[in-house]
Amino acid sequence: MGSPLRSDSTASSASSASAAVPAALPTEEALQTLLSPDGYYKYLAIPKPEPGAHGPKYQAAMAAGGAPVDSGDGVDLERVKKNYRRLSLKHHPDRPTGDAECFRMLNRAKVVLSSPKLRREYDLVGLDLEDDLEDEGHQEDGSAAPKREGEDGGEAHHEDAKDESKSKTETVMGHLASATLAAVLQVVVRTALMGVVSTLISRYTILTFLAVGLLAFLSTKMYAAVKAQLGPDVKVTLPMMKDVLSPLVIALGILCMYRGRRFVVAAAGDAASGVAGDSTAQSEGETYLDWSWTFHFGEVMVMTCFIANSFEKRSVPLTVVYAVVSFLLSLFLGGRFWRYLTMLGFEGVIALLVVLAFPIMEMILESIVEEKMRKVGEKIRKHDERTRELLRRKHEEGTKVKVER
Repeated sequence: MGSPLRSDSTASSASSASAAVPAALPTEEALQTLLSPDGYYKYLAIPKPEPGAHGPKYQAAMAAGGAPVDSGDGVDLERVKKNYRRLSLKHHPDRPTGDAECFRMLNRAKVVLSSPKLRREYDLVGLDLEDDLEDEGHQEDGSAAPKREGEDGGEAHHEDAKDESKSKTETVMGHLASATLAAVLQVVVRTALMGVVSTLISRYTILTFLAVGLLAFLSTKMYAAVKAQLGPDVKVTLPMMKDVLSPLVIALGILCMYRGRRFVVAAAGDAASGVAGDSTAQSEGETYLDWSWTFHFGEVMVMTCFIANSFEKRSVPLTVVYAVVSFLLSLFLGGRFWRYLTMLGFEGVIALLVVLAFPIMEMILESIVEEKMRKVGEKIRKHDERTRELLRRKHEEGTKVKVER
């Protein structure tokens, strides 16, 4: 029953005196202190800074949910290193009084108190919530054994923790923003490519047949690669040919778009009006239809292939859905340059909103979570104080009983 008393006395002396010297406790008591709320501050005899001790920049960053700019005025980093070296002389595993787990916790305490980001997270609850994750990572890497000199091992561990802290700054919102922005940019690229095919390539004969030839060549190369991968004895089935057929379908769509632009309207001197057949002769006075259902069919084919190629999973129902979406989009676009340009502008606005909105949402959510964590930390600290007070009273009562006897 003596450990709560000694831990309380150590904690009170550590928080009251600004130049207190840390007292090395036995292994069990040291672990109990380190694992208690704000135990890193208590055992290393480092006064816990108040929120106002960091200055207006720290408080503004905390209120906004961002990472504070800590210049070291909240915690004396030199004192952290000095007290850590003093305690590591007792707890290093190579010492007779040392223990590997206690030394690891002491090392972790020094890392957390030396890092502004980790210390900020630790101050929310008073507990090191990432200690178990870090321990699992070190066990997987097989780097759990400390170095002979406590100071050198601590410095190396501190550098590893800095790198780990940098990688953990990517939150769920950050990953979601990256995935959303990547998807929007992919749509922008596909739209731009579709616009080039619809408004430029299908309009000129040379570009059309050059694109068709390249797509046919790409399809033959893909077929040869599939055959080489499967082997000569394996029969190629239609599901295996979906990637090979995709360039051919796009080529067919481009040909349909090209042919759809080659329907001529009767010459000005003719009495007939409307479509005068499918002649491609370009005599003087003839004008071509800028849009036709043949062009619309080809545009839907190419657009459907572009959408389907954006996803790994392909099936007949999904292809039908892609075709319906492409049909509706083609009715709006109609092979007109300014409509494609309008759609690209709309997609660019969405990308800009993603870039601006997600960081703000991340800051708001992080601020809400930190406020909740701070309240949880207050309850944990109060519960720990009540538990220690109860143990202290039981210890005093037991001592009185022994004295009376």
